[in-house]
Amino acid sequence: MTGPENLRVYGVLLRAGQVLMAAEQVAGRDVLKFPGGAVEPGETPEAALAREFQEECRIAIAPLVMLHAPGTLLSPWTKSNYTPLFYQVAGDGEPDVPDHEPLTMAFHEPEAATASGLMAMPDIVALRRALSRATGG
Repeated sequence: MTGPENLRVYGVLLRAGQVLMAAEQVAGRDVLKFPGGAVEPGETPEAALAREFQEECRIAIAPLVMLHAPGTLLSPWTKSNYTPLFYQVAGDGEPDVPDHEPLTMAFHEPEAATASGLMAMPDIVALRRALSRATGG
């Protein structure tokens, strides 16, 4: 039995009303996305997420709850299939992106991020769910 196609994990880290986002180029396009990436063979999604946060921004995180599992989708950026899982995470510290990572990492106002046109719809859904959880709605 094979797993989901191109399984990817992403973490929504909210702090003081802002959300941690990576600004990077995907398939030649500027995008805003959550820290995360591919789940490697033999790795759990939660372990992959913790590893990706360490690799991309040197923040130790703990997954809290899965926010969104939309199934296998066609990426609007790469035009290839991927299966994203979005988790709300907790973590302390400020992002410190290693020199070899081709991205910038910063906290953004959620409304500005979603209105930017740089986020994919599954990311927006996950962010809205995280914000709803944070406000008790």
